[in-house]
Amino acid sequence: MAKDSKLQSFIANPNLSLWKLAIPMAVGLFINSIYVLVDTYFLGSKIGTSAISALGYVMPFYFIIMGITFGLAAGTTTMIAQYIGKEDKKRAELVAENSILLSCFLSLLVFTFIFFFGESLLKLQGIGSEILILALDYFYIMAYGSVFLIFSIFIRGILLGEGESLLPMWVLGIGTILNILLDPLFIDLYGIQGAAYATIISQIIVLLIFLYFIYIRKSTYLKFYFNNLNFDITIWKEIFHIGIPTSLSMLIMSLGLFIMNSILTDDSHVAAYNLANRIENFVSLTLIALSSAQVTILGMFYGAKKYELVKPMVNYTMMWSIFIASFFSVILFLFIEDITPLFLTSSSLSETVMSDQAIKSTIDYFSIMIFAYPFIGITMVSTRAMQAIGKAWPMLVTALLRVLVLQCSFSFYFIKVLNKDISWAWYTIGMACILSSFFAYSMRVYFYNKLYKNLKGN
Repeated sequence: MAKDSKLQSFIANPNLSLWKLAIPMAVGLFINSIYVLVDTYFLGSKIGTSAISALGYVMPFYFIIMGITFGLAAGTTTMIAQYIGKEDKKRAELVAENSILLSCFLSLLVFTFIFFFGESLLKLQGIGSEILILALDYFYIMAYGSVFLIFSIFIRGILLGEGESLLPMWVLGIGTILNILLDPLFIDLYGIQGAAYATIISQIIVLLIFLYFIYIRKSTYLKFYFNNLNFDITIWKEIFHIGIPTSLSMLIMSLGLFIMNSILTDDSHVAAYNLANRIENFVSLTLIALSSAQVTILGMFYGAKKYELVKPMVNYTMMWSIFIASFFSVILFLFIEDITPLFLTSSSLSETVMSDQAIKSTIDYFSIMIFAYPFIGITMVSTRAMQAIGKAWPMLVTALLRVLVLQCSFSFYFIKVLNKDISWAWYTIGMACILSSFFAYSMRVYFYNKLYKNLKGN
């Protein structure tokens, strides 16, 4: 099928088009999640639970970098999809060019911030001196190497906007295989630093492959070249209009990790929370793929003024998200006690005590959270559906409600003020996910009803 007919193919069979985008995207996200789990497995098995705890303190800052990048890249995806829907390919290519310029600016900003404030922010979490040494060894390598990840995320956002999800899948697959091969070798040679080196080298290779297909093979639908990047302030404003609320919502998620690490304090609980978040990536990746594929299709429909196709697409995506989330809840209920010990081992008596505590805490976490995952699916579909029509701020408000108002404040109250058991924090996280889903769904219904009301008025 010719690339120029992609919009028409989406219109002809929206449901099939959703899966054609979502399945490769889910595989790509699955592959990307392996980056993180591979590090977790080899660090836990070769160094111990202290390394997992160190990663728990580092991850909030790494997620901040990724959150800002993914948010702005999401703005790029939405805009490109809408301009393709309007059959304005030239404008879509201008968005692609400016997103590359934006990635250069963001890389410089991240590098400068980490250089001046990195260590101080780690210490704010109340991290112990021994864990701090491990955390710093991993942190600086990953942070400075993240510039390669930033470029790759923006390129992936461009490709998703034009409806291309197969290429990112294959490229990420190559990077992950390389990471799996390098991780045990580099960890044996350099300890926790080796895990960071392996990941960064893999990310460099991923970026180089992306550049090969775009710049040398010229195999993408949109044509944009790095020697002819045209700065356009109006494009930046449009990207920021959609991308900043999305970025801020992801920053709030990262801030939530930061605050929760401070609330949990005990290294075994931090290790448990970090491991739980990493395992959860596998629960959420299919939901993320469906909701992200939805953005591309809805953006094209919205740009092409095919409004009658928008609402059925959202309902279809919602139904499947709830079903898939429920399926993973059952899987975790059945197998979490077998999965968790694979990532937490010990090399000393003190490590054994920490590992046992972390394993128990992780299992307790999932025994509660399995009831919340279908509601997380509702939240994802609802907020991304609003993003597709240019309404990104409800995602920000939903994140504020879930993470800061409900999760962190009540966890602090129960754990720090009332001195309750750590399970109260897990209950709070689950309830925050459920309650915020009702808000996100209500906002989606409101904006879509308003959209159709305005159409009828015209």
